[in-house]
Amino acid sequence: MNHLTFPILSDFTRETIRKYNIFHDDFAGLKGYTAAKRSVFVLDRNGVVRYKWVSEDPGKEPDYAAIKEALGKL
Repeated sequence: MNHLTFPILSDFTRETIRKYNIFHDDFAGLKGYTAAKRSVFVLDRNGVVRYKWVSEDPGKEPDYAAIKEALGKL
C-alpha cells in the first residue's frame, strides 16, 4: 500500500512507549487510557537511537528534513 522499505513498530500493549517514556496517561481525559506522544526515532542496525523527536502536541509535524538527514548518516 505505502511501499515502505523499512520496519515500523506497533505497540498494542504500550510496553515500548513506557520504556521510551513517551506517553500521555489519561489521554484526552479518558481515565486509564494511555497514548503515545507523537514521536520519531531512528535506530541504527545495532538498535542505538541516532535521532529522536518527541512532541507534547499531537498536531505538530516533525522536521522531515532532519529525519532524512539522520537516515542518510546510517
